[in-house]
Amino acid sequence: MRKLVLTAGLFLAGVVIHAQNEQDVLRYSRTGFGGSARYSSMGGAYGALGADLSVMSSNPAGLGVYRKSDFTFTPSFFNQSVESKYGDTITSDERFNVKVDQFGFVIASKPDNRTDHGWQYMSMAINYSRTNAFQSNVLMAGVANSSLMDSWIRSASGNGPSQLDPFNEGLAWNSYMIDPVSWTDTTHYVDRVPDSTQIRQLKSVEIRGGMGEWTFGAAGNFDNRIYIGASVGIPTVNYEEQSYYSEKEVYDTISNFDYFSFDQYLQTKGRGINFKAGVIFRPFDFLRLGVAFHSPSSLKLTDSYFSKMSSILGDTVRYAESPTGSYRYSIRTPMRVIGSVAFVAGKMAVVSFDYELVDYSDGRLKSQDYAFFDENAAVRAKYKSASNIRGGVEFRMLPFSLRAGFAYYGSPYQETVNNEVSRLYITGGAGYRDPKDVYYVDIGFISQRYTENYYFYDQSLVDPVENKWKSINIMITFGLRFGEEPPKSE
Repeated sequence: MRKLVLTAGLFLAGVVIHAQNEQDVLRYSRTGFGGSARYSSMGGAYGALGADLSVMSSNPAGLGVYRKSDFTFTPSFFNQSVESKYGDTITSDERFNVKVDQFGFVIASKPDNRTDHGWQYMSMAINYSRTNAFQSNVLMAGVANSSLMDSWIRSASGNGPSQLDPFNEGLAWNSYMIDPVSWTDTTHYVDRVPDSTQIRQLKSVEIRGGMGEWTFGAAGNFDNRIYIGASVGIPTVNYEEQSYYSEKEVYDTISNFDYFSFDQYLQTKGRGINFKAGVIFRPFDFLRLGVAFHSPSSLKLTDSYFSKMSSILGDTVRYAESPTGSYRYSIRTPMRVIGSVAFVAGKMAVVSFDYELVDYSDGRLKSQDYAFFDENAAVRAKYKSASNIRGGVEFRMLPFSLRAGFAYYGSPYQETVNNEVSRLYITGGAGYRDPKDVYYVDIGFISQRYTENYYFYDQSLVDPVENKWKSINIMITFGLRFGEEPPKSE
């Protein structure tokens, strides 16, 4: 009978399984700051300053500050390490990557009928900025008194073998890691690992890709006091995750179980659209105030995925592989509101702050053939509003400048979720401006540290792995200015 039921399970392995969940919503909603070296080295606190192409990601009104056209290109060098603690076992891994953080250009021009009052300059720009870097290698290992099979027995309960998820517990069935409770009850299961058995667990995760945004914007300068701008953004998503998970008995006391491994692969690609609008007001020469609104991004995504499992039971090796799955769906990210203030001391110094409010519980999953009712309920239950604060300072000793900054991104999780995950960024850098204002070179860095809990499976069954993330991103911006008039001091 076991063989007949197994055949039915394999026959139905092409059934579509929806694997998208609240974690996907958070992954593509929680973007960071990035762009040119100058913008990054001041913590991304540019919402009230402008005259930098990366400001299109926060307040497009900053384009109106330009009085001269500009082209910039920013390559970067990124390194991330992760130290993982699971029980008494500590492991670590790291990843190095070379990427492009920003490139684009702005065309600034004077209106033909310009007077001493009214519209002074108009600017149009195209820019690309990287908003998320999915680049990490994570290695986690330790000993537990539960098994992934315990979680799958729960999710499989009440379903016949032909109804099991072919990408998860269906593989455990096909590799003989779970069996029916009895010949007469084939919808409830037992596994090969007795309760409280000490199991050595290991998981390695390789993540590649990133998120970026093409932005098309325009802004105007009214009377050198009010700057108004808007932009259309096209965010792009490229996420690739490959994981390997294994369990092995510590003391070799189980006669019919030695080892199993579970491999998963996921690739997500897509793009979307959003809208941004903002205003900068300069009531005095030393003070600038800014406000910006970001609409939700509507992301159209496609997942491609498969998984496989192998087991060693006594002297028998078994292997099971899922079909290749593909699914199209949408994610709506939350809207954002940003308030900014900057103090400008002529050509000597700048101090700037941004405050951003975003409600992560407002994100949603959508598709044409599935309601995502439970998944969206999980978004509302697990996530909350968070405040993001950015600050930066620049000291000018022309033609050189020194910069420093910080950014604090609040945790998106509700207090009931055992995962705080606020993030602190420390930034800095320096720059050189050609005295003739033809070219410039900036260098900047972003250092980030945070701790996050990771669960191999159902968190009611297993303790979390404590992952400590450290990253350093070093970027260099090469800029070229052209046009009639140099920009007024930012």
